[in-house]
Amino acid sequence: MTIRRRQVGLAGEKAARAYLEENGYQIIEANYQCPLGEIDIVARENKTIVIVEVRTRTSLSFGGPEESITAEKSHRLQRLALYYLKSVYKHEMPCRIDLVAVMLHKENHSIINLKHIRGILAG
Repeated sequence: MTIRRRQVGLAGEKAARAYLEENGYQIIEANYQCPLGEIDIVARENKTIVIVEVRTRTSLSFGGPEESITAEKSHRLQRLALYYLKSVYKHEMPCRIDLVAVMLHKENHSIINLKHIRGILAG
């Protein structure tokens, strides 16, 4: 991953965390790492654990950030959520997977648009 791409990703995650906190979510963890991969943000909304995938773009050349969730990525997010719940809470908890799609200005990484999509995966 290039330094520029990493900077864009970090700016998007920072924007997503700020948005979630401003909207009443409690951030539990950021960049949770496990053998299956990484969860961008783990938050709590009331009694629900929310696994948040952050997708950030500075251009629409390859589609919008919300369009970048493939079937493979969806399956990985489901496995990550299950792993997290089992390893951290050891019992069933209400959980959902959300997407925060962030468009940033190409030069200064200011927020152009931020969209929060709740419950991106059925089941």
